[in-house]
Parts: sequence; C-alpha cells; structure tokens
Amino acid sequence: MTRAIGEIAVVVPSRNEALLLPRALEALDAAIVRFTRLAPRVLTSLTVVLDSTTDHSAEILAAHPTVRVHSVCAGRVGGARNAGVAAALALAHVPPSQLWIATTDADSIVPVHWLACHHAFATDSADVLVGTVEPVAADVARPALARWFACHELREGHPHVHGANLGFRADVFEALGGFADQTVHEDRDFVGLARARGHAVVATDSCRVITSGRVRGRLEGGFADFLAALGPGRETSRAS
Repeated sequence: MTRAIGEIAVVVPSRNEALLLPRALEALDAAIVRFTRLAPRVLTSLTVVLDSTTDHSAEILAAHPTVRVHSVCAGRVGGARNAGVAAALALAHVPPSQLWIATTDADSIVPVHWLACHHAFATDSADVLVGTVEPVAADVARPALARWFACHELREGHPHVHGANLGFRADVFEALGGFADQTVHEDRDFVGLARARGHAVVATDSCRVITSGRVRGRLEGGFADFLAALGPGRETSRAS
C-alpha cells in the first residue's frame, strides 16, 4: 500500500561536535539536494539541536541559513531528539501522518541516497525504519574493526538499532510518546515499543551511515564505549 509522504524533516542532535559537524552538514546537504531532484514535490527541512553546547557549533551553523537551529539544555540525547522532532512538527506543512522524521547524529555521514531510501520505505509500508551504521575505518585499529564487523549483521532485517540512522512517521512518534528522556538507548527503547505496539518496523542495510569511530564518547554506555570494549582505537582528530 502506497502512503503519501509530503515532507521529510531531518533531526540532528549535537553536543560540542564542532570538529565533525561540518562533515555531517556537507553529507546531509548532498542528500537533500539529491532527494529534491528526485522528488521535488516533497518538502525537506533540517533541524540541528544544540544540546548544552559550549563550542563554536553555533557559528558553524550560522553559515548554513537554511538549517533550523534549536538550542536546549536537555543533557540527554532522548530529550534532545524529542526537542528536534517537536520543532519540526511545529513548522511542518503537512499533517503528522504525512511527515517523515529522519534522524542522524552530528558525528555521522549519511550517504547521498539516504533520504531517497527513507522516502521509499516510508511510502511503501514502514512506520519506523531502522538503518545500519559502521564506524569510520581510520578511527579504529584494524583488529577492533574486524571484531566490530564480526558481531554486526549488516543485512536486510538486521537486529540493530542506531539513532544515527532511524526514521519514523510523526504520527507514530506522537502515538508512542516520543523518545524516553534518557542518556542512552532511547533509540532502542523507541523501536522496541513500536514493535510491541504493532507498528511496521523495517530494518535495512540499504542506506548505511558512517559514524565516528572514536573510543572516548560524550555518553557513558554509548557507541564509543562499545568500540572501546573491542580493543584499542586510533586517536585521531575525530576522537577528540
């Protein structure tokens, strides 16, 4: 069954990511340009949520006048994602049932077909789309990178959940009460609740996102801690 999606809102939480934010914005801009050419009637927007940010991220974003900037002091990624979705909903030109939210992170690089992929699944049957990620190879020592790939199933129907590659219809988000206001695993809990409530959750590897491979992250128990547990990582500018 084909469903109408009239607008896609990209939401990106960011906390002191000035080093990596320009790379993320460049990739998102390319994905938006590509998608606009493919589906010119579907509106797009990009909201970056600066959460308790003390670096010069705001100055970077000032050079991108089409990006909506929303500043909060949530201190938790769940709260920051919720704030971004709420801001997108407030400015949407379509009802929530026709608004698709695509989320990624400020330390990540989406592929150029990312939005086209999300739109294709959204207009087919997905209420929630769960994509895959992989770390920047240059950030991770080769043995640790091999262990990472060994314990991840990068395929259709995979079991993983990453906020850096997640999408959902806005009315489903509202029905589920949004993300839990917690520091980690808000994405995993959201998807688990969507499945429990009978929503159509589709897991795909067709639009994999590249994310920072740093082993010293912003949050305890997050992706960086998982990489650190696999073995020593390389200390690069991305790991600052």
